[in-house]
Amino acid sequence: MQLTPIKQAFKPITIAAGMIAAVPTFAYSDIDAYNNIINSEKTMQYMQLVDTRETDYFSAKFHFQLHLQRWEQKTKFQSSVYRIIGDEDFKAIVGMGEVATPLILAEIQQRPSTLVWALNFIYGKKISNNSNLTISEACKLWIKELS
Repeated sequence: MQLTPIKQAFKPITIAAGMIAAVPTFAYSDIDAYNNIINSEKTMQYMQLVDTRETDYFSAKFHFQLHLQRWEQKTKFQSSVYRIIGDEDFKAIVGMGEVATPLILAEIQQRPSTLVWALNFIYGKKISNNSNLTISEACKLWIKELS
């Protein structure tokens, strides 16, 4: 009596294994038969209209995060303003120009830091001439100014 339920349990597995074995495998060159789709005028027009700004944003964000992480690591215990702003990664962030602005704003909104100085270089001005202004206050002023 026990053999009957065991046999029935194997049927679905056998059927599933047979279906998997029957699935065709593709070769890389199989796409060659569809070149007319890839090279069609409509496809080419679509590809020309694709907005590359999103790709540019993700690329900029990646580079920004990379430079920011390295800069923070190298300068976290630094007390010299010259060394903080003279660091190659800080210069790379500044070199990104206004593309870096929304990334800097998001960063200083979460954690006020001396990264705010990058905005001074990017925009060629200080947010305030108040010599008693704290980094945190300067971050808030830049966020207000540029948001």
